[in-house]
Amino acid sequence: MITNGQPLPPQQSPKSRSSVSFATPLSKQLAGDSDAHFAFARVQGDVCLVQHSGTPLLDIPIFRHEFVSIFRYSHRARVHPAEVKLLEPLDDHAVRYEEDSGTVFLAKDLMSRLKRIMDASARSKGGRGRLAPGRRRG
Repeated sequence: MITNGQPLPPQQSPKSRSSVSFATPLSKQLAGDSDAHFAFARVQGDVCLVQHSGTPLLDIPIFRHEFVSIFRYSHRARVHPAEVKLLEPLDDHAVRYEEDSGTVFLAKDLMSRLKRIMDASARSKGGRGRLAPGRRRG
């Protein structure tokens, strides 16, 4: 087909389509789960990037931070729902997930929110009973 005197590029076959998408669920790994989303969560006391489906979180994919705004699939964690607290669901448009490589890219604003969450978490863990540097008990 020709448009404005220029031929259109040939259509890609379904087999050659890229697996890059925005917040695509781990459909092959999460049997029957077609509505998974990414979120920042506290899992067993640590702040993590997880993929959740809205169902009770018992077996969830965990992504480790690799570089700046890049996360890579690390492992699946089997946890009791009491050990998981979703801190912030992430907007699907701010997350790019490459299913083939297990790589997740987050928008800059999500990284700044994660930093605030991590800082607050560090303060709550280490700040109890401690004074700010340079302060003395009187």
